[in-house]
Amino acid sequence: MMKKLLLTAVLIALVLSLAGCGQPKEEAPAVKLPLDELAASVAADAGTLLKLSAEDLEDALGITPEMYTEFIYLQDDAMTGREILALRTGSPEAAEQVRVKLEAYLERQRKETRDYLPEAYKLLAAAKVEVKNNTVALIAGENAAEETRKLLAGE
Repeated sequence: MMKKLLLTAVLIALVLSLAGCGQPKEEAPAVKLPLDELAASVAADAGTLLKLSAEDLEDALGITPEMYTEFIYLQDDAMTGREILALRTGSPEAAEQVRVKLEAYLERQRKETRDYLPEAYKLLAAAKVEVKNNTVALIAGENAAEETRKLLAGE
């Protein structure tokens, strides 16, 4: 009986020591899609929207190239209020600067459309600026909340 008990204890110790010898799994680093690919994957109409330039971004929002590493800026040319705007920044401080500028831009857009473009105003009124990691997003549209969630899930 004593031999069986001792043998069982030794076997348990051996199993436990072998369990600790396994190599920890190394997770593959997450690969971030470029923002234009990410936007196309979350918004069915992304390909039909006008792609605006860095110059447009600076003129309309005051966001300069030093504030971001990558951006996508899409608007509907029919003035429906449909818009996709996302920027990756290099730091939390830059993300905060961009967030403030997007909030001010969104408020200006709401004021401009309130009395003249009620459908656009409706989309802009529901839009929000959201931040995840160093990515700042503003999406206005019928499915904006879902599209924003999907876009930021890719971060």
